Amino acid sequence: MRPRQSAVIDKETALRLLAAVNLRPESRRFAIDIGGSLAKLLYVQRTDETQQDLGIKKLEETWPGAQLSVRIPEIGVILNFFAFETRNINDLVKFLKENWGSGISSKDVRATGGGAVKYAENFREELAVVLQHLDEMDCLVRGLNFLLTKAQKEVYIFDHEPLLSAAMSEPASPSVFPDLENSRKFVDASKDPFPYLLVNIGSGVSIIKVNGFEEYERVSGSSLGGGTFWGLSRLLTNCKTFDEVIELTKSGNNSKVDMLVGDIYGGEYGKVGLDASVIAASFGKVVMKKEVPDVYGWAGMWKQFVRAIKGTSYLWLNFLLSTPALGQFLRWMGYDKKTQEKLANLGLRSAFSANDVALSLLRMVAFNIGQIAYLNSKRYDVQRIYFGGNFIRDHPYTLAAISFAVRFWSNGETQVRERRGSPTPISCSLERLKQQNAFTDDL
Repeated sequence: MRPRQSAVIDKETALRLLAAVNLRPESRRFAIDIGGSLAKLLYVQRTDETQQDLGIKKLEETWPGAQLSVRIPEIGVILNFFAFETRNINDLVKFLKENWGSGISSKDVRATGGGAVKYAENFREELAVVLQHLDEMDCLVRGLNFLLTKAQKEVYIFDHEPLLSAAMSEPASPSVFPDLENSRKFVDASKDPFPYLLVNIGSGVSIIKVNGFEEYERVSGSSLGGGTFWGLSRLLTNCKTFDEVIELTKSGNNSKVDMLVGDIYGGEYGKVGLDASVIAASFGKVVMKKEVPDVYGWAGMWKQFVRAIKGTSYLWLNFLLSTPALGQFLRWMGYDKKTQEKLANLGLRSAFSANDVALSLLRMVAFNIGQIAYLNSKRYDVQRIYFGGNFIRDHPYTLAAISFAVRFWSNGETQVRERRGSPTPISCSLERLKQQNAFTDDL
């Protein structure tokens, strides 16, 4: 099993990358999508400038997966992406002021997402830079249309039968955890990819029906998205980053947390076609757990004393991990993982593990999104569904859960396709470069 690549870089790495990309003379190639949870940045590089060192590749050795570079030879460019958490956006503004300041040649930067409105004043006051806000939905659709019609090997169908078959309730296992590169069936670019549904999974979920290049409408959505998964993960586990939670899912077994049909009926419910492994209630086994009665006196005091020792031991471990030399040694030994694998709730730690909870939570959110997407495809008679957003992040269990849900409800009739990259900043940058005649007119 290959090590998981991080999809979001920390603040220090993001600023170090920006320091290596000199945007002073060419800020018009820079676009940003500031979402509720993540900020996605895009820098467009022409292929005849590949000898120019952007400093991006240097990150790969120390932070694998920190960036995504997409080469599109049809128009002679390379799209370089990276993302970091929106809560650090003010640090980005401060950095730009200290390192670029008045050296930025253009006083306007193309931006989309809610943060382009929310943080516009910060950029204006600190940098005298105007964020030219472009409609997020419009950028999203235009960006994906560009990838579907111009880019090869950017949209794919997830195809790994063992993992799809195990997606309902089977425990995570290295034997079914695929090499993602060998589990993709890429979709060729098409001049006419319409109609289709776009399911964009950010903090929440938006479902957009696209009928043509300029014809689309938002038809549905959900408040249960990536923000739900990450928010509940922070409450239920001790993980500090999204990618730490994803790591936990690899060794989780959601059937230890979820109530299955077999837990209710003792087997399958054949009359309505429900297999014993079908999830009847996410987190249902937490309700089934018997409460241990309170014990008082010496026995009760000893029980609470042991519980206090166990609970505070992880606080002390976190303290030791933060120390300079010893902390580095303990992290090298893998003790930082120990703090992530325990539930935040002390009373339930002995019965449930954070690994199982993380996988249950992932599948709960992913199955819900997949079902809503299928119902909308049925409602609007659309057979192709494209999923995207940083919730997916090329994580096989997420891909399998969404694909399984759509296949389950559609009996295999509806196609599920995932996309790489982030179409919204692509559209921002394309709009800018078209104005400069950098691309051909057919864009």
